Amino acid sequence: MPEKRKVCAVICELNPLHAGHQALFAHAREGGRALVCVLSGNFVQRGEPALLDKWARTKLALQSGADLVLELPLPWAMAGAERFAAGGVALAAALGNVDTLLFGSEELQPLERLAEALLSPAFSQALQGEDPALPFAQRRQQAAARLVGEDTATLLTKPNCILGVEYLKAIRAQGAALQAETFPRLGAGHDRP
Repeated sequence: MPEKRKVCAVICELNPLHAGHQALFAHAREGGRALVCVLSGNFVQRGEPALLDKWARTKLALQSGADLVLELPLPWAMAGAERFAAGGVALAAALGNVDTLLFGSEELQPLERLAEALLSPAFSQALQGEDPALPFAQRRQQAAARLVGEDTATLLTKPNCILGVEYLKAIRAQGAALQAETFPRLGAGHDRP
């Protein structure tokens, strides 16, 4: 009996598709893996219209190596990082054959420690001890620093790390049978020229 083909999922916007995405897709295809893209539709996470419509971005994803492109429904595509990640993970896991979730970010272990800490009751307690006048992101980072240390908590200032942590939280919270895998970002960080 032939061995089951490995299937890798990437949750993305491709707004626009760039060399970093293409490197990520090439890595996803290594070893003969199939690639599923969970792609936002005509609107992207920050609530703005995508540069190209979903059909053009789907075509670009397929031309770049994707075997299947699924649309992340609008309520998740335009949500904050936590809901965006939860929707993408749920859709990838619902296929039943995806075994790996690949995303561009720093190394995996610190992100896993952050995800575990943010899901813990100790985090809720630490968060309550922070100054409520501070922005939530700052309070969350400070509370996380109490649990995982300042260096690891600083990752919560980087957009791709934030998404990576949210993917890992979603995998844990949903009990999804997905193995997380990171791919180092190439070039400038998210939203940088």
